[in-house]
Amino acid sequence: MRDSNKQKRLEVKIGHSFSDADLLARALTHRSMTELHMERLEFLGDAVLGLVISEFLHHHYPEKPEGQLSRMRSALVRKESLYDVALHWKLTQYLYVGESERMLGGIKSPSIAANAVEAVIGAVFEDGGWESARKVVLQAWHSKLQSVDQVDNRDAKSRLQELTQAKTWGLPEYELQDHGVGKTPRFEAKCMVNGELVGTGFGERKKIAEIEAAEQAWQQLKT
Repeated sequence: MRDSNKQKRLEVKIGHSFSDADLLARALTHRSMTELHMERLEFLGDAVLGLVISEFLHHHYPEKPEGQLSRMRSALVRKESLYDVALHWKLTQYLYVGESERMLGGIKSPSIAANAVEAVIGAVFEDGGWESARKVVLQAWHSKLQSVDQVDNRDAKSRLQELTQAKTWGLPEYELQDHGVGKTPRFEAKCMVNGELVGTGFGERKKIAEIEAAEQAWQQLKT
């Protein structure tokens, strides 16, 4: 399954050469493909990303209170930022997904690519340690960190609602499906605007699934 040449090209994009190429392959592998997939590395990468961003904000904005720093961090690590990094890395062309997640020209859900960004960060941390992971994150988030004071701090559902009302499309509606205890992820949310499906999200909690669906919808409708 692993394509060494493709992974080498991706290593150049992210700025890290892996000693253990299997780590990167796992970070790029969706659960629809195999049991050895990205989710554990995604869990690790989420924590590493949050700490790198927190350290940067702590040192560069000593005058700002904790609450404002938290809002800045949330805006920088939310799904929209992960999507942007995935696009910059052209990550979708490197992902390994099963047939159920494929569509003509790519993958069904952009959230897979966003999650893979966190998994790649986790893989870099496992492979090269803190300094390597810190370097990759600061490089990938460079432009966002330079303009962090202008970052939109609203959550995805608020931004989507403002957009749909401005375009006189009415309020977004959410359909939630509970797959039951023991299923991962447990909840699936569908975001409807004008009766049309525009976003799908998944999460261990209802709110997470709805926010992911709203983020995907906002990305699709904002242009």
